[in-house]
Amino acid sequence: MSRPKLIILFSAVISVIFLDFFLFRYAFWLLPNESSWGADYFYNFLHEFKTFEKISKQKFRVLVIGSSVAGYSINPKGLEEELRKVTGKDLDIVFLSYAGMPPLDAYLMRGQFLSLSPDLVVYPVNFVDWRLYRTYVLDPKNGKNETAEESKLILDALDFRDAPQSKIIFPLETLLEFWDLIGLEKGAEYLAASLFGSYRYKEIYWKISSSLFEHRFGRNTSFREYNGVDIPEKVTFRGWTGKVFSFQPKPYMARKGFYIQVVEEVLKDGKLILNLENSSHTVKQTLEFTSPGWKKIRLDPKFLEQGEKDSWIRVELSNTWIPYFAGPEHKDWARDVLGVRLQQTFGKEDDLSLLDRRPVREERLEDLRFLGMSDKEYEEYFYFRLLTDLKKRPGLQYIQVLADSKKKIAKEKFRPILHFRYMRKLISFFREKDLPFLLINNPENPVSLSWYGDSEWYKEHLSYLREISGGGDNFVDLCRALPSTDFWDFHHLTYAGTQKMNSKYALLISKFVE
Repeated sequence: MSRPKLIILFSAVISVIFLDFFLFRYAFWLLPNESSWGADYFYNFLHEFKTFEKISKQKFRVLVIGSSVAGYSINPKGLEEELRKVTGKDLDIVFLSYAGMPPLDAYLMRGQFLSLSPDLVVYPVNFVDWRLYRTYVLDPKNGKNETAEESKLILDALDFRDAPQSKIIFPLETLLEFWDLIGLEKGAEYLAASLFGSYRYKEIYWKISSSLFEHRFGRNTSFREYNGVDIPEKVTFRGWTGKVFSFQPKPYMARKGFYIQVVEEVLKDGKLILNLENSSHTVKQTLEFTSPGWKKIRLDPKFLEQGEKDSWIRVELSNTWIPYFAGPEHKDWARDVLGVRLQQTFGKEDDLSLLDRRPVREERLEDLRFLGMSDKEYEEYFYFRLLTDLKKRPGLQYIQVLADSKKKIAKEKFRPILHFRYMRKLISFFREKDLPFLLINNPENPVSLSWYGDSEWYKEHLSYLREISGGGDNFVDLCRALPSTDFWDFHHLTYAGTQKMNSKYALLISKFVE
Protein backbone atom coordinates (compact mmCIF):
# COMPACT_ATOMS: atom_id res chain seq x y z
CA MET A 1 0.00 0.00 0.00
CA SER A 2 1.35 3.42 -0.99
CA ARG A 3 2.21 6.03 1.61
CA PRO A 4 -0.65 8.43 0.67
CA LYS A 5 -3.17 5.59 1.08
CA LEU A 6 -1.69 4.67 4.44
CA ILE A 7 -1.99 8.29 5.56
CA ILE A 8 -5.64 8.40 4.44
CA LEU A 9 -6.39 5.09 6.20
CA PHE A 10 -4.64 6.22 9.37
CA SER A 11 -6.50 9.55 9.31
CA ALA A 12 -9.83 7.76 8.86
CA VAL A 13 -9.14 5.45 11.81
CA ILE A 14 -8.14 8.39 14.03
CA SER A 15 -11.27 10.30 12.97
CA VAL A 16 -13.53 7.35 13.81
CA ILE A 17 -11.89 6.93 17.22
CA PHE A 18 -12.19 10.67 17.92
CA LEU A 19 -15.86 10.80 16.88
CA ASP A 20 -16.63 7.71 18.94
CA PHE A 21 -15.01 9.24 21.99
CA PHE A 22 -16.58 12.68 21.51
CA LEU A 23 -20.13 11.50 20.80
CA PHE A 24 -20.48 8.54 23.14
CA ARG A 25 -18.08 9.22 26.01
CA TYR A 26 -18.40 13.00 26.23
CA ALA A 27 -21.27 14.75 24.41
CA PHE A 28 -23.89 12.11 25.22
CA TRP A 29 -23.36 12.62 28.95
CA LEU A 30 -23.89 16.38 28.63
CA LEU A 31 -27.51 15.82 27.58
CA PRO A 32 -30.15 16.50 30.24
CA ASN A 33 -31.26 13.48 32.24
CA GLU A 34 -35.03 13.36 31.68
CA SER A 35 -35.45 9.73 32.68
CA SER A 36 -38.02 8.68 35.23
CA TRP A 37 -37.02 7.01 38.49
CA GLY A 38 -37.79 3.38 37.67
CA ALA A 39 -36.88 3.33 33.98
CA ASP A 40 -33.51 3.41 32.22
CA TYR A 41 -31.71 2.27 35.37
CA PHE A 42 -28.34 1.59 33.70
CA TYR A 43 -28.38 5.12 32.28
CA ASN A 44 -29.44 6.60 35.62
CA PHE A 45 -26.69 4.62 37.36
CA LEU A 46 -24.01 5.91 34.98
CA HIS A 47 -25.38 9.45 35.06
CA GLU A 48 -25.28 9.51 38.86
CA PHE A 49 -21.74 8.13 38.85
CA LYS A 50 -20.50 10.65 36.29
CA THR A 51 -22.20 13.51 38.16
CA PHE A 52 -20.46 12.77 41.46
CA GLU A 53 -17.21 11.92 39.68
CA LYS A 54 -16.98 15.60 38.71
CA ILE A 55 -17.88 16.96 42.15
CA SER A 56 -15.04 17.43 44.60
CA LYS A 57 -15.91 16.05 48.01
CA GLN A 58 -16.76 18.72 50.57
CA LYS A 59 -18.73 16.65 53.11
CA PHE A 60 -18.76 13.20 54.65
CA ARG A 61 -19.74 11.02 51.70
CA VAL A 62 -21.92 7.93 52.06
CA LEU A 63 -21.92 5.61 49.05
CA VAL A 64 -25.01 3.41 48.91
CA ILE A 65 -24.82 0.56 46.39
CA GLY A 66 -27.15 -2.27 45.52
CA SER A 67 -29.88 -3.72 43.37
CA SER A 68 -33.55 -2.73 43.23
CA VAL A 69 -33.64 -3.99 46.83
CA ALA A 70 -31.71 -0.84 47.73
CA GLY A 71 -33.55 1.22 45.11
CA TYR A 72 -36.94 0.50 46.67
CA SER A 73 -35.66 0.86 50.24
CA ILE A 74 -33.80 4.16 50.28
CA ASN A 75 -34.82 7.65 49.29
CA PRO A 76 -31.51 9.59 49.08
CA LYS A 77 -33.13 12.94 49.84
CA GLY A 78 -35.10 11.52 52.75
CA LEU A 79 -32.00 9.78 54.08
CA GLU A 80 -30.01 13.03 53.93
CA GLU A 81 -32.75 14.76 55.95
CA GLU A 82 -32.86 11.98 58.56
CA LEU A 83 -29.06 12.03 58.89
CA ARG A 84 -29.17 15.78 59.39
CA LYS A 85 -31.58 15.24 62.30
CA VAL A 86 -29.47 12.49 63.85
CA THR A 87 -25.96 13.88 63.32
CA GLY A 88 -26.56 17.60 62.97
CA LYS A 89 -24.44 17.51 59.80
CA ASP A 90 -25.00 17.77 56.06
CA LEU A 91 -23.82 14.59 54.32
CA ASP A 92 -23.51 13.60 50.67
CA ILE A 93 -25.51 10.51 49.73
CA VAL A 94 -24.26 8.95 46.50
CA PHE A 95 -26.81 6.36 45.45
CA LEU A 96 -25.66 3.87 42.80
CA SER A 97 -28.27 1.22 42.15
CA TYR A 98 -29.75 -0.74 39.26
CA ALA A 99 -32.09 -3.70 39.06
CA GLY A 100 -30.20 -6.97 39.38
CA MET A 101 -26.88 -5.74 40.82
CA PRO A 102 -25.39 -8.76 42.63
CA PRO A 103 -22.15 -8.73 44.67
CA LEU A 104 -20.19 -9.96 41.64
CA ASP A 105 -21.10 -6.76 39.79
CA ALA A 106 -20.27 -4.63 42.82
CA TYR A 107 -16.86 -6.29 43.10
CA LEU A 108 -16.09 -5.64 39.42
CA MET A 109 -16.99 -1.97 39.97
CA ARG A 110 -14.92 -1.62 43.16
CA GLY A 111 -12.39 0.66 41.48
CA GLN A 112 -15.11 2.96 40.18
CA PHE A 113 -16.70 3.11 43.63
CA LEU A 114 -13.36 3.91 45.25
CA SER A 115 -12.75 6.75 42.77
CA LEU A 116 -15.72 8.61 44.29
CA SER A 117 -13.79 8.92 47.59
CA PRO A 118 -16.54 7.63 49.90
CA ASP A 119 -16.15 7.71 53.68
CA LEU A 120 -18.59 4.82 54.12
CA VAL A 121 -20.02 2.16 51.81
CA VAL A 122 -23.52 0.85 52.56
CA TYR A 123 -24.84 -2.29 50.85
CA PRO A 124 -28.42 -3.48 51.60
CA VAL A 125 -28.99 -7.05 50.37
CA ASN A 126 -31.74 -9.64 50.24
CA PHE A 127 -32.04 -13.28 49.18
CA VAL A 128 -32.64 -12.27 45.56
CA ASP A 129 -29.21 -10.60 45.37
CA TRP A 130 -27.42 -13.93 45.82
CA ARG A 131 -29.11 -15.20 42.62
CA LEU A 132 -29.39 -18.69 44.10
CA TYR A 133 -32.56 -19.27 42.10
CA ARG A 134 -30.47 -19.50 38.92
CA THR A 135 -29.19 -22.90 40.03
CA TYR A 136 -32.72 -24.26 39.92
CA VAL A 137 -33.41 -22.60 36.57
CA LEU A 138 -30.30 -24.11 34.98
CA ASP A 139 -31.06 -27.55 36.40
CA PRO A 140 -34.75 -27.77 37.38
CA LYS A 141 -34.64 -31.47 38.31
CA ASN A 142 -31.41 -31.92 40.23
CA GLY A 143 -30.04 -28.43 40.85
CA LYS A 144 -28.71 -27.69 44.34
CA ASN A 145 -26.64 -24.73 45.48
CA GLU A 146 -24.65 -26.93 47.82
CA THR A 147 -23.30 -28.89 44.83
CA ALA A 148 -23.64 -26.45 41.89
CA GLU A 149 -20.69 -25.86 39.56
CA GLU A 150 -19.62 -22.25 40.04
CA SER A 151 -18.16 -21.76 36.55
CA LYS A 152 -21.59 -22.39 35.02
CA LEU A 153 -23.15 -19.86 37.38
CA ILE A 154 -20.53 -17.27 36.43
CA LEU A 155 -21.22 -17.69 32.71
CA ASP A 156 -24.92 -17.45 33.45
CA ALA A 157 -24.35 -14.25 35.44
CA LEU A 158 -22.54 -12.75 32.43
CA ASP A 159 -25.25 -13.63 29.91
CA PHE A 160 -25.97 -10.42 27.97
CA ARG A 161 -29.67 -11.28 27.63
CA ASP A 162 -30.15 -11.38 31.39
CA ALA A 163 -27.30 -9.12 32.50
CA PRO A 164 -26.27 -6.56 29.84
CA GLN A 165 -24.64 -4.40 32.52
CA SER A 166 -21.35 -6.28 32.25
CA LYS A 167 -21.01 -4.90 28.71
CA ILE A 168 -22.46 -1.45 29.41
CA ILE A 169 -20.90 -0.55 32.77
CA PHE A 170 -17.80 -2.65 33.43
CA PRO A 171 -16.66 -4.52 30.27
CA LEU A 172 -12.90 -4.20 30.82
CA GLU A 173 -13.12 -5.33 34.44
CA THR A 174 -15.17 -8.35 33.37
CA LEU A 175 -12.67 -9.23 30.66
CA LEU A 176 -9.72 -9.02 33.04
CA GLU A 177 -11.47 -11.09 35.72
CA PHE A 178 -12.89 -13.86 33.51
CA TRP A 179 -10.80 -13.89 30.31
CA ASP A 180 -9.96 -17.56 30.79
CA LEU A 181 -13.59 -18.57 31.24
CA ILE A 182 -15.67 -16.57 28.77
CA GLY A 183 -14.09 -17.73 25.51
CA LEU A 184 -12.65 -15.85 22.54
CA GLU A 185 -15.90 -14.62 20.97
CA LYS A 186 -17.34 -13.15 24.16
CA GLY A 187 -13.94 -11.81 25.13
CA ALA A 188 -13.84 -9.92 21.83
CA GLU A 189 -17.24 -8.38 22.62
CA TYR A 190 -16.01 -7.17 26.00
CA LEU A 191 -12.87 -5.76 24.38
CA ALA A 192 -14.93 -3.94 21.75
CA ALA A 193 -17.18 -2.50 24.47
CA SER A 194 -14.10 -1.36 26.38
CA LEU A 195 -12.63 0.41 23.35
CA PHE A 196 -15.68 1.82 21.57
CA GLY A 197 -18.41 3.82 23.28
CA SER A 198 -20.69 3.37 20.25
CA TYR A 199 -20.73 -0.40 20.85
CA ARG A 200 -20.86 -0.12 24.62
CA TYR A 201 -23.66 2.42 24.93
CA LYS A 202 -25.62 1.87 21.71
CA GLU A 203 -28.78 0.54 23.40
CA ILE A 204 -29.08 3.30 25.99
CA TYR A 205 -27.91 5.96 23.49
CA TRP A 206 -30.82 5.40 21.12
CA LYS A 207 -33.29 4.92 23.94
CA ILE A 208 -32.33 8.16 25.70
CA SER A 209 -32.03 10.13 22.44
CA SER A 210 -35.48 8.93 21.34
CA SER A 211 -36.91 9.91 24.71
CA LEU A 212 -35.44 13.43 24.49
CA PHE A 213 -36.83 13.80 20.97
CA GLU A 214 -40.27 12.58 22.07
CA HIS A 215 -40.34 15.02 24.99
CA ARG A 216 -39.80 17.93 22.57
CA PHE A 217 -41.57 16.93 19.39
CA GLY A 218 -43.84 13.99 20.20
CA ARG A 219 -47.11 13.47 22.08
CA ASN A 220 -45.44 11.69 25.02
CA THR A 221 -48.07 8.97 24.93
CA SER A 222 -45.78 5.94 24.56
CA PHE A 223 -43.91 5.34 27.79
CA ARG A 224 -43.17 2.91 30.57
CA GLU A 225 -43.32 5.20 33.59
CA TYR A 226 -45.12 8.45 34.36
CA ASN A 227 -42.79 11.42 34.88
CA GLY A 228 -45.20 14.34 35.07
CA VAL A 229 -46.20 16.62 37.92
CA ASP A 230 -47.27 15.16 41.22
CA ILE A 231 -51.01 14.49 41.39
CA PRO A 232 -52.31 14.94 44.97
CA GLU A 233 -54.61 11.90 44.67
CA LYS A 234 -51.70 9.99 43.05
CA VAL A 235 -51.46 8.08 39.78
CA THR A 236 -50.04 4.64 39.02
CA PHE A 237 -46.48 4.12 37.83
CA ARG A 238 -47.86 4.06 34.29
CA GLY A 239 -49.84 7.26 34.76
CA TRP A 240 -53.39 6.02 35.41
CA THR A 241 -55.57 8.23 37.59
CA GLY A 242 -58.35 7.20 39.94
CA LYS A 243 -61.95 8.43 39.77
CA VAL A 244 -60.86 11.88 40.93
CA PHE A 245 -57.61 13.75 40.28
CA SER A 246 -56.39 17.33 40.60
CA PHE A 247 -53.76 19.44 38.90
CA GLN A 248 -52.64 23.04 38.52
CA PRO A 249 -53.43 24.56 35.11
CA LYS A 250 -50.56 25.52 32.83
CA PRO A 251 -50.76 27.97 29.90
CA TYR A 252 -49.86 25.28 27.34
CA MET A 253 -52.92 23.25 28.37
CA ALA A 254 -55.19 25.95 26.93
CA ARG A 255 -52.88 26.94 24.08
CA LYS A 256 -51.98 23.59 22.52
CA GLY A 257 -53.77 21.15 24.80
CA PHE A 258 -52.75 17.85 26.36
CA TYR A 259 -53.61 14.18 25.93
CA ILE A 260 -55.36 11.59 28.08
CA GLN A 261 -55.91 7.92 27.26
CA VAL A 262 -59.42 6.49 27.35
CA VAL A 263 -59.68 2.69 27.32
CA GLU A 264 -62.63 0.64 26.14
CA GLU A 265 -63.11 -0.77 29.64
CA VAL A 266 -64.04 2.65 31.04
CA LEU A 267 -66.68 2.98 28.29
CA LYS A 268 -68.34 -0.33 29.14
CA ASP A 269 -71.26 1.39 30.92
CA GLY A 270 -71.59 4.21 28.41
CA LYS A 271 -69.83 7.42 27.49
CA LEU A 272 -67.12 8.80 29.77
CA ILE A 273 -67.80 12.26 31.20
CA LEU A 274 -65.06 14.38 32.78
CA ASN A 275 -66.23 17.25 34.96
CA LEU A 276 -63.53 19.88 35.56
CA GLU A 277 -63.94 22.58 38.21
CA ASN A 278 -61.56 25.10 39.75
CA SER A 279 -61.02 25.38 43.50
CA SER A 280 -63.24 28.46 43.84
CA HIS A 281 -66.10 26.73 41.93
CA THR A 282 -66.30 29.64 39.48
CA VAL A 283 -65.08 27.89 36.33
CA LYS A 284 -66.36 24.56 35.02
CA GLN A 285 -65.75 22.48 31.90
CA THR A 286 -67.37 19.21 30.81
CA LEU A 287 -65.81 16.76 28.36
CA GLU A 288 -67.41 13.64 26.86
CA PHE A 289 -65.80 10.64 25.18
CA THR A 290 -67.49 7.74 23.39
CA SER A 291 -64.49 5.93 21.86
CA PRO A 292 -61.15 4.63 23.17
CA GLY A 293 -57.73 6.08 22.35
CA TRP A 294 -55.54 9.05 23.20
CA LYS A 295 -57.75 12.15 23.31
CA LYS A 296 -56.61 15.74 22.96
CA ILE A 297 -58.04 18.19 25.47
CA ARG A 298 -57.86 21.96 25.32
CA LEU A 299 -58.37 23.54 28.70
CA ASP A 300 -60.85 26.40 28.94
CA PRO A 301 -58.68 29.59 29.13
CA LYS A 302 -60.89 30.84 31.97
CA PHE A 303 -59.08 28.40 34.29
CA LEU A 304 -55.95 30.52 33.85
CA GLU A 305 -57.43 33.96 34.37
CA GLN A 306 -56.80 34.03 38.12
CA GLY A 307 -53.21 32.85 37.72
CA GLU A 308 -51.93 29.33 38.07
CA LYS A 309 -49.82 29.49 41.24
CA ASP A 310 -52.52 28.80 43.81
CA SER A 311 -55.34 27.48 41.65
CA TRP A 312 -56.22 23.83 41.26
CA ILE A 313 -58.52 22.01 38.89
CA ARG A 314 -60.46 19.04 40.23
CA VAL A 315 -61.47 16.41 37.68
CA GLU A 316 -64.14 13.81 38.42
CA LEU A 317 -64.86 10.90 36.08
CA SER A 318 -68.30 9.40 35.53
CA ASN A 319 -66.90 5.88 35.01
CA THR A 320 -63.97 3.80 36.25
CA TRP A 321 -62.50 0.38 35.47
CA ILE A 322 -60.59 -2.38 37.28
CA PRO A 323 -57.56 -4.05 35.61
CA TYR A 324 -58.50 -7.58 36.71
CA PHE A 325 -61.73 -7.40 34.69
CA ALA A 326 -60.12 -5.76 31.65
CA GLY A 327 -59.48 -7.21 28.21
CA PRO A 328 -56.11 -8.75 27.19
CA GLU A 329 -54.38 -5.43 26.46
CA HIS A 330 -54.98 -3.95 29.92
CA LYS A 331 -55.51 -7.08 32.00
CA ASP A 332 -53.63 -7.17 35.28
CA TRP A 333 -54.08 -9.04 38.54
CA ALA A 334 -54.90 -5.90 40.49
CA ARG A 335 -58.07 -4.46 42.01
CA ASP A 336 -57.18 -0.80 41.68
CA VAL A 337 -60.04 1.47 40.60
CA LEU A 338 -58.67 3.42 37.63
CA GLY A 339 -59.77 6.25 35.37
CA VAL A 340 -57.77 7.75 32.49
CA ARG A 341 -54.07 7.78 31.70
CA LEU A 342 -52.08 11.02 31.62
CA GLN A 343 -49.21 11.85 29.26
CA GLN A 344 -45.75 10.97 30.53
CA THR A 345 -44.74 14.62 30.97
CA PHE A 346 -48.15 15.93 32.04
CA GLY A 347 -47.83 19.39 33.58
CA LYS A 348 -44.20 19.81 32.52
CA GLU A 349 -44.49 20.27 28.75
CA ASP A 350 -43.91 24.03 28.88
CA ASP A 351 -40.83 23.70 31.09
CA LEU A 352 -38.81 20.57 30.31
CA SER A 353 -36.08 21.73 32.67
CA LEU A 354 -38.31 20.27 35.41
CA LEU A 355 -37.42 16.84 34.01
CA ASP A 356 -33.66 17.41 34.21
CA ARG A 357 -33.10 16.41 37.81
CA ARG A 358 -31.83 13.55 39.89
CA PRO A 359 -34.51 10.86 39.41
CA VAL A 360 -36.41 10.39 42.66
CA ARG A 361 -39.11 7.98 43.69
CA GLU A 362 -42.57 9.47 44.14
CA GLU A 363 -45.59 7.92 45.81
CA ARG A 364 -47.92 6.11 43.41
CA LEU A 365 -51.38 4.54 43.65
CA GLU A 366 -49.82 1.08 43.89
CA ASP A 367 -48.14 2.19 47.13
CA LEU A 368 -51.55 2.81 48.69
CA ARG A 369 -53.06 -0.62 47.96
CA PHE A 370 -52.35 -2.22 51.29
CA LEU A 371 -52.99 0.66 53.70
CA GLY A 372 -55.36 -0.44 56.44
CA MET A 373 -55.33 -4.12 55.47
CA SER A 374 -55.16 -6.83 58.12
CA ASP A 375 -52.46 -9.51 57.81
CA LYS A 376 -55.07 -11.95 56.50
CA GLU A 377 -56.38 -9.51 53.90
CA TYR A 378 -52.86 -8.68 52.78
CA GLU A 379 -51.84 -12.33 52.43
CA GLU A 380 -54.90 -13.07 50.28
CA TYR A 381 -54.06 -10.11 48.03
CA PHE A 382 -50.36 -11.12 47.98
CA TYR A 383 -51.11 -14.56 46.54
CA PHE A 384 -53.72 -13.16 44.17
CA ARG A 385 -51.39 -10.45 42.88
CA LEU A 386 -48.19 -12.46 42.56
CA LEU A 387 -48.82 -16.20 42.48
CA THR A 388 -52.23 -16.74 40.83
CA ASP A 389 -52.87 -17.90 37.22
CA LEU A 390 -49.15 -17.87 36.40
CA LYS A 391 -49.70 -19.88 33.20
CA LYS A 392 -51.58 -16.88 31.85
CA ARG A 393 -48.85 -14.51 33.04
CA PRO A 394 -45.49 -15.53 31.51
CA GLY A 395 -43.91 -12.30 32.72
CA LEU A 396 -44.28 -13.48 36.33
CA GLN A 397 -42.60 -16.87 35.97
CA TYR A 398 -39.57 -15.32 37.65
CA ILE A 399 -41.68 -14.66 40.77
CA GLN A 400 -42.72 -18.32 40.92
CA VAL A 401 -39.11 -19.45 40.46
CA LEU A 402 -38.01 -17.14 43.26
CA ALA A 403 -40.75 -18.43 45.56
CA ASP A 404 -39.84 -22.05 44.83
CA SER A 405 -36.13 -21.38 45.37
CA LYS A 406 -36.75 -20.06 48.89
CA LYS A 407 -38.59 -23.26 49.77
CA LYS A 408 -35.88 -25.44 48.21
CA ILE A 409 -32.96 -23.64 49.82
CA ALA A 410 -34.54 -24.18 53.24
CA LYS A 411 -33.75 -27.90 52.83
CA GLU A 412 -30.13 -27.39 51.79
CA LYS A 413 -26.90 -26.83 53.68
CA PHE A 414 -25.44 -23.35 53.41
CA ARG A 415 -22.55 -22.99 50.97
CA PRO A 416 -20.96 -19.57 50.28
CA ILE A 417 -21.07 -19.95 46.52
CA LEU A 418 -20.28 -17.29 43.88
CA HIS A 419 -21.92 -14.03 45.05
CA PHE A 420 -21.26 -14.81 48.71
CA ARG A 421 -17.61 -15.28 47.81
CA TYR A 422 -17.51 -12.02 45.86
CA MET A 423 -19.15 -10.19 48.73
CA ARG A 424 -16.29 -11.36 50.93
CA LYS A 425 -13.78 -10.13 48.33
CA LEU A 426 -15.57 -6.79 48.04
CA ILE A 427 -15.54 -6.21 51.80
CA SER A 428 -11.88 -7.28 52.01
CA PHE A 429 -10.98 -4.81 49.26
CA PHE A 430 -12.51 -1.86 51.11
CA ARG A 431 -11.07 -3.04 54.42
CA GLU A 432 -7.59 -2.93 52.88
CA LYS A 433 -8.32 0.68 51.92
CA ASP A 434 -9.38 1.46 55.53
CA LEU A 435 -12.87 2.23 54.27
CA PRO A 436 -15.80 1.26 56.55
CA PHE A 437 -18.41 -1.04 55.02
CA LEU A 438 -21.95 -1.45 56.37
CA LEU A 439 -23.66 -4.65 55.22
CA ILE A 440 -27.41 -4.79 55.81
CA ASN A 441 -29.61 -7.86 55.54
CA ASN A 442 -32.61 -5.90 54.35
CA PRO A 443 -36.25 -6.37 55.39
CA GLU A 444 -38.23 -9.16 53.77
CA ASN A 445 -41.95 -9.64 53.47
CA PRO A 446 -43.07 -11.80 56.43
CA VAL A 447 -45.15 -13.92 54.02
CA SER A 448 -42.16 -15.03 51.92
CA LEU A 449 -39.77 -15.04 54.89
CA SER A 450 -41.96 -17.68 56.55
CA TRP A 451 -41.01 -20.11 53.78
CA TYR A 452 -37.36 -20.27 54.84
CA GLY A 453 -36.58 -17.70 57.54
CA ASP A 454 -36.37 -20.26 60.38
CA SER A 455 -34.27 -22.78 58.44
CA GLU A 456 -30.70 -23.71 59.29
CA TRP A 457 -29.66 -22.39 55.89
CA TYR A 458 -30.97 -18.92 56.72
CA LYS A 459 -29.30 -18.88 60.13
CA GLU A 460 -25.97 -20.04 58.67
CA HIS A 461 -26.14 -17.47 55.89
CA LEU A 462 -26.59 -14.72 58.51
CA SER A 463 -23.61 -16.07 60.45
CA TYR A 464 -21.52 -15.95 57.28
CA LEU A 465 -22.49 -12.34 56.54
CA ARG A 466 -21.72 -11.34 60.11
CA GLU A 467 -18.33 -13.04 59.89
CA ILE A 468 -17.17 -11.52 56.58
CA SER A 469 -18.34 -8.02 57.55
CA GLY A 470 -16.48 -8.10 60.85
CA GLY A 471 -19.64 -8.01 62.97
CA GLY A 472 -20.34 -5.19 65.40
CA ASP A 473 -21.73 -2.09 63.71
CA ASN A 474 -20.60 -3.37 60.29
CA PHE A 475 -23.48 -5.84 59.96
CA VAL A 476 -27.13 -5.63 60.89
CA ASP A 477 -30.01 -7.99 60.27
CA LEU A 478 -33.26 -6.13 59.55
CA CYS A 479 -35.13 -8.98 57.87
CA ARG A 480 -38.07 -8.70 60.30
CA ALA A 481 -38.11 -4.90 60.62
CA LEU A 482 -41.35 -4.20 58.71
CA PRO A 483 -44.90 -5.61 58.51
CA SER A 484 -46.15 -7.24 55.33
CA THR A 485 -48.23 -4.19 54.32
CA ASP A 486 -45.00 -2.27 53.67
CA PHE A 487 -44.04 -4.61 50.80
CA TRP A 488 -44.99 -4.70 47.13
CA ASP A 489 -43.76 -8.26 46.76
CA PHE A 490 -41.08 -10.39 48.47
CA HIS A 491 -38.48 -7.67 48.98
CA HIS A 492 -39.51 -4.38 47.32
CA LEU A 493 -40.89 -1.80 49.73
CA THR A 494 -43.85 0.49 49.25
CA TYR A 495 -43.28 4.22 49.50
CA ALA A 496 -44.45 4.15 53.13
CA GLY A 497 -42.00 1.32 53.84
CA THR A 498 -39.18 3.39 52.37
CA GLN A 499 -40.12 6.34 54.56
CA LYS A 500 -39.93 4.13 57.65
CA MET A 501 -36.56 2.69 56.63
CA ASN A 502 -34.89 6.08 56.09
CA SER A 503 -34.83 6.72 59.84
CA LYS A 504 -33.55 3.20 60.58
CA TYR A 505 -30.74 3.52 58.02
CA ALA A 506 -29.85 6.96 59.37
CA LEU A 507 -29.31 5.59 62.88
CA LEU A 508 -27.05 2.82 61.54
CA ILE A 509 -25.04 5.18 59.33
CA SER A 510 -24.68 7.81 62.07
CA LYS A 511 -22.41 5.43 64.01
CA PHE A 512 -19.77 5.89 61.31
CA VAL A 513 -20.05 9.67 60.96
CA GLU A 514 -17.24 11.59 62.63
